[in-house]
Amino acid sequence: MTALMFGVLIPPSPLSAETLYVVSHGWHTGLAIRRGDIPDGVWPEHAQAPPGEYLEVGWGEREFYQTRDPSLLQALRAALWPSPGVLHLAGFNGPVAERFPYSEVLAIEADAAAMARVARYISDAYERDQAGNVKRMGRGLYGDSRFFAARENFHLLRTCNVWTARALRLAGCPAGAGVTAENVMAAAAKCAAPVKTGK
Repeated sequence: MTALMFGVLIPPSPLSAETLYVVSHGWHTGLAIRRGDIPDGVWPEHAQAPPGEYLEVGWGEREFYQTRDPSLLQALRAALWPSPGVLHLAGFNGPVAERFPYSEVLAIEADAAAMARVARYISDAYERDQAGNVKRMGRGLYGDSRFFAARENFHLLRTCNVWTARALRLAGCPAGAGVTAENVMAAAAKCAAPVKTGK
C-alpha cells in the first residue's frame, strides 16, 4: 500500500526475493546461487567451497563426474549400477550468464523460506565422516572448483537432472521427475525468465 509522508508519496517496499539460477550444460543441469542469498547457518559447508560471489552446484556419479574425458564404459556403468555420488562446487564473480556463455540459464525468484529449503537440501547432500565433517575429493573440472563426496548413490532413476528437479520443487517450482536436462529446463521455464540461451 502506498503511504503519504510529509506530502510525498512513498511507494510500497517490494517483497524480498532471492534468485535461484538453473544452468543446463547440455545433458547435465545444476544450480547457481548468490552467496549473499544463502541464509545464515543453513548451509555452513559453503564456506569450504571456492571463493566467489556465486556458487554453481552440480551433483553426479563420482567416478564419471570427476573424469575429464569419461569413456562409454564409465557412462554405462554410471547409468546401470548404483554408485557413489559427488558434489561439484564452482565459485565465480559476475553475472551467471556471462560465466556460462554457452549454456542455457534460467532465473527463478524464490522467497527466503524457499531459498532456505534449497540451501538445506544442498547441505544434506554431503557425505560426512563420523565427526560430521564433509569429505573433499579434490579439484573440480573448471575454474576455481572442488569436488565433495555426496551421501546418495547415483543410478538411472537418480541422476544429476533428478537432483536438480528436486531442488526446484523445494523452491516452489513444480519440476516433475526431471529425468533429462530438457525436462528440467522445460519445467523451470514455466517458473522463470530466460537469462541466457546457449549459443
